[in-house]
Amino acid sequence: MRPLAVVAALLLAPGALPAQEDLEGLRASVIQVFVVSQPPDYSLPWQRPPPQRSTGTAFFIGERTLLTNAHVVSDARNLLVKRADNPERVAARVLFAGHDCDLAAITVDDPAFFEGMAPLAFGGLPALRSTVVAVGYPVGGTRISITQGVVSRIEVQTYSHSRGDQHLAVQIDAAINPGNSGGPVLQDGKVVGVAFQMQAAGQNIGYMIPMPVVDHFLKDIADRRYDGYPELGVYEAKLENAGLRDYLGVPKGASGVVVLKPMPYASCEGLLRRNDVLHAIDGIPILDDGTIQLGGEFFGFEYVVENKQVGESVKLQVRRDGEVFEVDVPLRRWGARMPFSWRFDADPEFLLTGGYLFAPLTLNYLARRGSEELLYYLQNWYPVLAGPHEKREQLVVLCGVLRHRSTAYRTYNNQIVASVDGAVPRDFREFVTLLDGAGSDKVRIEFDGVNVPPLVLDRARIREAHAEICRQYGIPQDRHVAEAR
Repeated sequence: MRPLAVVAALLLAPGALPAQEDLEGLRASVIQVFVVSQPPDYSLPWQRPPPQRSTGTAFFIGERTLLTNAHVVSDARNLLVKRADNPERVAARVLFAGHDCDLAAITVDDPAFFEGMAPLAFGGLPALRSTVVAVGYPVGGTRISITQGVVSRIEVQTYSHSRGDQHLAVQIDAAINPGNSGGPVLQDGKVVGVAFQMQAAGQNIGYMIPMPVVDHFLKDIADRRYDGYPELGVYEAKLENAGLRDYLGVPKGASGVVVLKPMPYASCEGLLRRNDVLHAIDGIPILDDGTIQLGGEFFGFEYVVENKQVGESVKLQVRRDGEVFEVDVPLRRWGARMPFSWRFDADPEFLLTGGYLFAPLTLNYLARRGSEELLYYLQNWYPVLAGPHEKREQLVVLCGVLRHRSTAYRTYNNQIVASVDGAVPRDFREFVTLLDGAGSDKVRIEFDGVNVPPLVLDRARIREAHAEICRQYGIPQDRHVAEAR
């Protein structure tokens, strides 16, 4: 059964207490994870903060593979795992990490680690008010922990790991504490979810990643590569206003949403236009508030794309200039290099030249050095601000100026680069190339916004001051540029 059908059927299933799980049988297959991680500091991109220690849970799914959360293993410098029936900690490594869905597959190279270990079986989506059991290694002890709870809510939510991706999540009142992350949630002896986050503002509010999301991840990595989720890329408005419906020629009884902008670098680019009306997706009617009905629940219409793999397609029923037709949209990942979510397992890109610090605009950067204006740019550049011929895959920011006699009276801070000697950089790599390859002794950098004067860099003064600035501020390297894709 396809994930959408599973959702529709099981949301209506009656709640029932599961049979008593054979918890002793889990002792070999539910694994404790020990991590030493070192996330980068985007405010000082040339240095690393002190390492951090944390723990989590994983479980055996077969073929020498353990399933856990991506946030458990992200930015790991050292990764160890331990069985409940063996005191030895064994080195592990990450096979695949889906930071958008907070799932990861890890393995141990020593095959002896998996001896006597039985893979846990997968179930479906639990019904509301039904009972589940969370198994893991939360803080407060060293032995395996089992807690029981009730499914209280099933809806699309923002996953806190990436801070920008939304997927189906199941709320339960079983305790999900640090260390539980990555552990299985069981019903009738089968895995129905993966514990992954909690609601700090409430009491006994935990969340698990349900099987439709787990299935998507496992199908994705079946070809030994993780592609992630495709993006339809439609910026739309509701069709609840009668005047707007009349203007677009939407007849009475028809429902849908109006396309405000098909975003560049997304699946719908070149296939949809402004003022197109989307009436249905894969044959499911889109309601005027942008939702679709599955069983007795309502989800945003993008949820259909949520259940597709990169390379598949989705069928849209479109009204354009009074004509109704269908469009097959081949689905691909977000193509721009400026994601709306947090980045992991990568060193921050930056360039320091003569005391001027440049970096690409990312959510990671905003968390340390950002501003409301930059946040607006990140959230709205592709949906709203970028024109139809805009081809910037990344926005480059002049972060700030290190104080030195050569940079006196320069107060640039968080300014977005518009051009280098008249050329618009497509991404950060091209910006560095333009800066390094400028043919004259003076390089002019223009910025977005009318109230920001251009920056004119004197190459001779930069060469004279650069080494001294790096020594003064203890900067071991003046750049990191990611390899070309």
